[in-house]
Amino acid sequence: MGGDDLTTKKRAAKKEGPLLREREPGKSILPFSRVQRIIKADKDLPMVARDATFLISLATEEFIKRLSEACQKVAEREKRTTVQQKDVASIVRRADEFLFLEEIISFQRTEPPTRRQPKARQEQNGQQSPTMLDKFMQGPQTVDQEGTLTNSEASAEVVMDGDGEMYAG
Repeated sequence: MGGDDLTTKKRAAKKEGPLLREREPGKSILPFSRVQRIIKADKDLPMVARDATFLISLATEEFIKRLSEACQKVAEREKRTTVQQKDVASIVRRADEFLFLEEIISFQRTEPPTRRQPKARQEQNGQQSPTMLDKFMQGPQTVDQEGTLTNSEASAEVVMDGDGEMYAG
């Protein structure tokens, strides 16, 4: 019965929603050293004060919060709980606030990948492609004058001279 209590607690936690990470006053959720390293990577910026780094960190938090909330609303409209790349791309295209991200986040309509069939089913359909060993055993292929693909070894004769040496003839 102890296992049932654990699963009901997990279910209750899921229904409550995600835990929000609260920021302590005067501190940022983002690591200060990382923000400072990113700022230093920009060669155009001279020395940046500690307070400016803190404000950049807070502004970044606010930006991430707004973007994620907008994407979450799109996912909820489509009755999903998980934000997908297409949600982010649609927000970038629609909201003027995030329009500058259009070059970075591309809107790609991708078709779902086709599922692979088991080998037994492929053999039944006769769609089994040649393996690497099959291609090796066929030998190199050439295109003849008519434009058809032929095996160059099959069309060439192998001649053995009196000493037992073999050569293409």
